[in-house]
This record gives sequence, structure tokens and C-alpha cells, in this order.
Amino acid sequence: MKQRAGFGVRSVALIIDVILLAAISVVLGLMAGSSTALLIHKMGWTAGASEPGGAAVATGFMAIAVFLLVTSVVATLLSLPYNLMEAFFGWTPGKLATGLRVRNQDGARPSLGQVFSRWLIKHNAILLSLLIFVGIPVGVFSPFLQAAVFLGCFLALGQNRQALHDSLTSTAVYELSELDNEPDHSTL
Repeated sequence: MKQRAGFGVRSVALIIDVILLAAISVVLGLMAGSSTALLIHKMGWTAGASEPGGAAVATGFMAIAVFLLVTSVVATLLSLPYNLMEAFFGWTPGKLATGLRVRNQDGARPSLGQVFSRWLIKHNAILLSLLIFVGIPVGVFSPFLQAAVFLGCFLALGQNRQALHDSLTSTAVYELSELDNEPDHSTL
């Protein structure tokens, strides 16, 4: 039987994904925040301030507000397509970097339905948020479902090395070295 990926390497893949998303978001946020400060200064919008220090503080607060807003919006907008890579290809950049792939329980390529169902279970908060937008009040369940998914990730520490979302969709995560003739950048 093929050896499934353990909790440690899966955690490393997640950390890579989080760092990559955060880095992109923060860089774009810093660019927007510093551009805002420069624009405020160049346009002279704080020229009428009674104290030069007050103008600098106001400019700084505005730049920080723009940084936080842009960083959070970019992180939100990037997280959906970023995580959908796993739903369609069986990997995220973190899994790709660590040599992990999502497969059936026996190591064969999963169906699109399996990996998409796995993604929906893993990211149920996104689905629940979308349901709220169409008028279905299910937001009260989101924290409980997210807690179940989080705690379910620790099932990967067990003998089967399957998290809750893997068990429910008959999938597992394998190291690339355990898969037969698998190309480096696999797709479904």
C-alpha cells in the first residue's frame, strides 16, 4: 500500500500557502498605503493643518487605513482562486512545493467531484457566506462547521493519515514519490 502524507508535511504545505498569500497581500497593501501617503503629501491635502505634526499623523493614519483595507481585500479575493487550485488540480502551491498531491484512497487520480467536494467541506465558511448573500440565514452554523473541519485535520495524525475532509470524500494526500509515474505538475 502506498504511504500517505503525514500531518507534518501537510502542515508545512499549509504554512507555505499562508505565507505566500500573506506576502502577496501585504506587498500590495504596502504599495497602496505608501502611494496614498505620497498622494496626500503631493496634493497638499494636509497643507492647511494647524500643526505640521498633526498633518503627518493624519497622513500616517490614512496610509495605514488604506494598507489594512487593501491587504484584507486582496487576501480575500486571492484566497478563493488560490484554494480552488486544489479543487481542480489536486494541489496548491504549498502542496506542489512539498511534493504532495490529493488522490483517491488507493492513490489513483480522484474525480473532479471528489476534489471539489473535499474543497467544499474544507472551506465550508465560503459556501455558507455565499448562501447568506442569497438570503439563506445559515451563518450561525459556520463557526461550528469550521471547528469540526479544524479538529478533523488532526485525524491526519492517525493511522490512516486522512483528515475529516479526506475521509468524507474518499481521498487522501500522498507524497509525489509514492505515486506511480506521476508528472511533476499534475492535473486532473
